[in-house]
Amino acid sequence: MILALSAVAGVALLPALPSSVAIHFGVGGDPDSFVAAPLGVLLVPAIGVGALLITRLADASGIGTGAPPVFDTILATFLAYVQALVLAYNLGARFNMVVAVVPAVVTFGVVAVALDRAG
Repeated sequence: MILALSAVAGVALLPALPSSVAIHFGVGGDPDSFVAAPLGVLLVPAIGVGALLITRLADASGIGTGAPPVFDTILATFLAYVQALVLAYNLGARFNMVVAVVPAVVTFGVVAVALDRAG
Protein backbone atom coordinates (compact mmCIF):
# COMPACT_ATOMS: atom_id res chain seq x y z
CA MET A 1 0.00 0.00 0.00
CA ILE A 2 2.80 2.42 0.89
CA LEU A 3 4.62 1.77 -2.37
CA ALA A 4 1.37 2.12 -4.32
CA LEU A 5 0.77 5.52 -2.71
CA SER A 6 4.34 6.49 -3.55
CA ALA A 7 3.78 5.53 -7.19
CA VAL A 8 0.47 7.43 -7.30
CA ALA A 9 2.16 10.53 -5.87
CA GLY A 10 4.86 10.29 -8.52
CA VAL A 11 2.36 9.92 -11.34
CA ALA A 12 0.30 12.83 -9.97
CA LEU A 13 3.42 15.02 -9.92
CA LEU A 14 4.54 13.92 -13.38
CA PRO A 15 3.19 17.04 -15.17
CA ALA A 16 5.25 19.28 -12.86
CA LEU A 17 8.49 17.34 -13.30
CA PRO A 18 11.12 18.04 -15.94
CA SER A 19 11.27 15.60 -18.86
CA SER A 20 14.48 14.09 -17.46
CA VAL A 21 14.74 13.47 -13.70
CA ALA A 22 17.64 12.70 -11.39
CA ILE A 23 17.43 9.20 -9.93
CA HIS A 24 20.88 8.70 -8.43
CA PHE A 25 23.10 10.98 -6.41
CA GLY A 26 26.86 10.67 -5.88
CA VAL A 27 28.71 10.74 -2.57
CA GLY A 28 28.82 14.54 -2.75
CA GLY A 29 25.02 14.62 -2.87
CA ASP A 30 24.80 15.87 -6.44
CA PRO A 31 22.75 14.03 -9.10
CA ASP A 32 24.79 11.85 -11.43
CA SER A 33 22.19 9.74 -13.23
CA PHE A 34 19.06 10.83 -15.07
CA VAL A 35 16.16 9.05 -16.81
CA ALA A 36 12.91 10.04 -18.50
CA ALA A 37 10.40 11.30 -15.93
CA PRO A 38 7.81 8.50 -16.38
CA LEU A 39 10.47 5.88 -15.66
CA GLY A 40 11.89 7.95 -12.82
CA VAL A 41 8.62 8.19 -10.89
CA LEU A 42 7.97 4.45 -11.11
CA LEU A 43 11.50 3.15 -10.57
CA VAL A 44 11.69 3.22 -6.76
CA PRO A 45 8.19 1.76 -6.23
CA ALA A 46 8.95 -0.98 -8.79
CA ILE A 47 12.26 -1.83 -7.09
CA GLY A 48 10.42 -1.91 -3.77
CA VAL A 49 7.76 -4.29 -5.02
CA GLY A 50 10.48 -6.50 -6.49
CA ALA A 51 12.39 -6.55 -3.20
CA LEU A 52 9.25 -7.40 -1.25
CA LEU A 53 8.40 -10.21 -3.67
CA ILE A 54 11.89 -11.65 -3.33
CA THR A 55 11.73 -11.63 0.49
CA ARG A 56 8.29 -13.26 0.47
CA LEU A 57 9.25 -15.87 -2.15
CA ALA A 58 12.46 -16.70 -0.29
CA ASP A 59 10.49 -17.15 2.91
CA ALA A 60 7.82 -19.29 1.22
CA SER A 61 10.40 -21.54 -0.44
CA GLY A 62 12.46 -21.96 2.72
CA ILE A 63 15.52 -20.18 1.33
CA GLY A 64 17.23 -18.34 4.16
CA THR A 65 15.58 -17.47 7.44
CA GLY A 66 12.92 -15.14 6.05
CA ALA A 67 12.02 -11.68 7.23
CA PRO A 68 9.30 -10.87 9.74
CA PRO A 69 6.15 -9.38 8.16
CA VAL A 70 6.88 -5.96 9.72
CA PHE A 71 9.99 -5.81 7.53
CA ASP A 72 7.76 -5.23 4.50
CA THR A 73 6.30 -2.10 6.06
CA ILE A 74 9.69 -0.82 7.18
CA LEU A 75 11.25 -1.36 3.74
CA ALA A 76 8.28 0.20 1.95
CA THR A 77 8.38 3.23 4.26
CA PHE A 78 12.11 3.68 3.72
CA LEU A 79 11.72 3.49 -0.06
CA ALA A 80 8.75 5.89 -0.01
CA TYR A 81 10.93 8.35 1.93
CA VAL A 82 13.66 8.05 -0.70
CA GLN A 83 11.04 8.50 -3.45
CA ALA A 84 9.74 11.64 -1.72
CA LEU A 85 13.27 13.07 -1.55
CA VAL A 86 13.90 12.32 -5.23
CA LEU A 87 10.58 13.89 -6.23
CA ALA A 88 11.26 16.97 -4.09
CA TYR A 89 14.70 17.39 -5.62
CA ASN A 90 13.34 17.09 -9.14
CA LEU A 91 10.63 19.63 -8.33
CA GLY A 92 13.29 22.18 -7.43
CA ALA A 93 14.07 21.66 -3.74
CA ARG A 94 17.84 21.82 -3.26
CA PHE A 95 19.52 19.88 -0.49
CA ASN A 96 22.36 17.42 -0.10
CA MET A 97 20.79 14.05 -0.81
CA VAL A 98 23.43 12.17 1.19
CA VAL A 99 22.68 14.26 4.29
CA ALA A 100 18.96 13.59 3.80
CA VAL A 101 19.28 9.84 3.20
CA VAL A 102 22.02 8.75 5.64
CA PRO A 103 19.88 9.10 8.81
CA ALA A 104 17.17 6.97 7.21
CA VAL A 105 19.72 4.35 6.11
CA VAL A 106 21.15 4.18 9.64
CA THR A 107 17.66 3.91 11.14
CA PHE A 108 16.72 1.19 8.63
CA GLY A 109 19.91 -0.71 9.50
CA VAL A 110 19.35 -0.46 13.26
CA VAL A 111 15.75 -1.64 12.92
CA ALA A 112 16.81 -4.53 10.66
CA VAL A 113 19.44 -5.67 13.19
CA ALA A 114 16.93 -5.35 16.05
CA LEU A 115 14.38 -7.42 14.12
CA ASP A 116 17.00 -10.04 13.34
CA ARG A 117 18.03 -10.32 16.99
CA ALA A 118 14.41 -10.45 18.14
CA GLY A 119 14.06 -13.62 16.16
